[in-house]
Amino acid sequence: MDPSVLTAMISALIGGAAGEAGRGAWTSLTTLVRDRFGGGSAELATVEETTAADAAATAGVLVDRAQADPEFGRALGSWTEQTARLVQQSQSVVNTVSGGAQIHGSVIQAGNVYGSINLGGPR
Repeated sequence: MDPSVLTAMISALIGGAAGEAGRGAWTSLTTLVRDRFGGGSAELATVEETTAADAAATAGVLVDRAQADPEFGRALGSWTEQTARLVQQSQSVVNTVSGGAQIHGSVIQAGNVYGSINLGGPR
């Protein structure tokens, strides 16, 4: 399992991706971890306390557990695939420039942007 993909899914869900469906995906991850490792486990505490800043660390813990426990690895892999599809569908963006628009300079077409977009230094 690729930890960067799992990190991206965790980060997206913590960031509110996919709305209610994303919250459901997060609940299914905590249920998966609780069912496998128990209600008082360090793994569950890690997942439940995850913030955007430590999504990579949480993914690392889960990937380590998945490597040690093939059954959990298969379940986590399935969760990651399903969640990736869910996040991708929810973030599908269509941008158009039309109506005789005359563009002078750069055009950026994007979905949600978290942070700055910088196309170069000041003039």
